[in-house]
Amino acid sequence: MRNYLISDVLEGQAKIQSKVDKIAYLRKMNSAPLRDILRMNFDDGVVTTLPTGAPPYKKDDMPDGMNYATLQNQYRKFAYFFKGKYSNMNPIKRESLFLEILESIHPSDAEVFIAAKDKNLKYKGLTKKLVIDSFPNLIQK
Repeated sequence: MRNYLISDVLEGQAKIQSKVDKIAYLRKMNSAPLRDILRMNFDDGVVTTLPTGAPPYKKDDMPDGMNYATLQNQYRKFAYFFKGKYSNMNPIKRESLFLEILESIHPSDAEVFIAAKDKNLKYKGLTKKLVIDSFPNLIQK
């Protein structure tokens, strides 16, 4: 399966009317990066170590599917940006790594990553309750 964009998945669920169908769709599109994005947005226990907002970065201008990287293959680095194991990481190094990821992925996924980090994902019908119903045990707080 192609490394689909997380933004496409979130836009796809926004077009679905029924909650049952939304849940089925999210479960069908289930991936570790999708769950991590949803968890960082909705779980109050996930706290970022990055400044709020979008840093100045050069958006990747490659056509969809030709991007150097995707959130699908960069999600393993998410832990560097939240309180926990890497909390003591040099802030300059952390922000450089964040910029590197943003500049290498599709611009719509970069926007999703920034919004989720700031707990500000805005997609029609995407709620904490929907995420809990779709992925029980994902949200801890």
